[in-house]
Amino acid sequence: MKKTLLGSLAAALSACALFAATEITVTPDREMPLYPCGASAVFTVSVKDAGKLVTGGSFNIKMGVFGGQDISVTPVDLAKGNPVTVSGTLKEPGFILVTASGLSGAGAAQAGAGFEPEKIQLGNPLPDDFMKFWEDGRAALAGDTVHLEKLDAYSTEAHTAYAVTVDVLHGEKLYGFLAVPAGAGPFPAYVQVPGAGPGQNAPLTEWAKKKVIALNMNVHKYPVVTGDAKKTKQLYDDYAAKIRYPLDQADNRDKYHFRNVILGVDRMVNAVAAMPQWDRKHFVTDGSSQGGGMALVLAGLNKYITAAAANVPASCDHGGKTFNRQPGWPNLASKGEAAVKVSAYFDAGNFARSITCPVFISAGFIDTTCPPSSVYAAYNQIKSQKVMFNMPTVGHATVKPYTDRKNPWVDSQLGLGQALPPPPLSAKRAEAGADAAARPRAR
Repeated sequence: MKKTLLGSLAAALSACALFAATEITVTPDREMPLYPCGASAVFTVSVKDAGKLVTGGSFNIKMGVFGGQDISVTPVDLAKGNPVTVSGTLKEPGFILVTASGLSGAGAAQAGAGFEPEKIQLGNPLPDDFMKFWEDGRAALAGDTVHLEKLDAYSTEAHTAYAVTVDVLHGEKLYGFLAVPAGAGPFPAYVQVPGAGPGQNAPLTEWAKKKVIALNMNVHKYPVVTGDAKKTKQLYDDYAAKIRYPLDQADNRDKYHFRNVILGVDRMVNAVAAMPQWDRKHFVTDGSSQGGGMALVLAGLNKYITAAAANVPASCDHGGKTFNRQPGWPNLASKGEAAVKVSAYFDAGNFARSITCPVFISAGFIDTTCPPSSVYAAYNQIKSQKVMFNMPTVGHATVKPYTDRKNPWVDSQLGLGQALPPPPLSAKRAEAGADAAARPRAR
């Protein structure tokens, strides 16, 4: 899927092949495609070549629930009309996805619509021993389990950088980086987990330059090659050829890959919080996709986190199949019934139930990796100050309109800028994101 927010709503909704001569667009009947359950969402599908309507060719328009059943499949004969309209609805809260594809010389185009998404409930119940499971794991990691090695190549008079190693369970280790501003402080703190893939190979020194203690932790249990993206990528490719890490031992809650990830990152957050340089007021977690899911996890698990930003977060609504919804990446339900039971302990939505700090979260309406229904299922569990940044034209991506709103908010939550919540967007700017569902108060 093309990961660029295009200049207009109609253009953005058409995920056309880069060099396709013919362009399909799918446009909903409102700039912010949110509807009451039972209402009709109407989509106009047009096909143009060099700006002119095409009068020949055929394709299909499929409308369905993300990862679920088709609502309709409409054959289109352009000789009989162009543009054409299709409509659909949901009786229960959720999202539909419209895909126009199959036309020779053109790529596919998509659009999404939500129906009372603020009422979507999490598919996974909260296990009775949810917090006990995690507190037991945290207790097992207490003590001298954090190790720092100074990185001279990334250290300056203004800050010191370290390679981080955390001893986790079963003799494994977790790795990352830490950058600490020079001086006694006090400084705010920031923690980030990257999206899925090779991970990060260097400390976040740009934050340290702004007088912020910066922690970034990878999810892999082998060290990256510091400063060498190519070798880090090769390590990841070799590892991924043997183990599909997001689903590794997903049927065993004690040994599932992300147990040690969550515990290791949490342990390192506690270590930073124990540093005398930390200001005891500001500790922001921020991430996208895999990192967005981890931001929700940390905000729900760790009392030191004071704000969280989560872009198209993963690991949400693992039990969504119960309600005919597609779970978010990595879709633990695909590993069978035992993994479904385990997934409740790793569902970011279950961690979200315990969040007490402000949260800034986003959902892409055409995101087939972390569907908007999965994001809303987690978002709806948050009882603290929160804002949803709806992105009707966006798939699984980090886009400038989101970062333009999120970055100043993160700065304010770190105490670096004016303590203002992200202002709501007008309907006329829906192509850049939606009106905020709620406005968090500054803290």
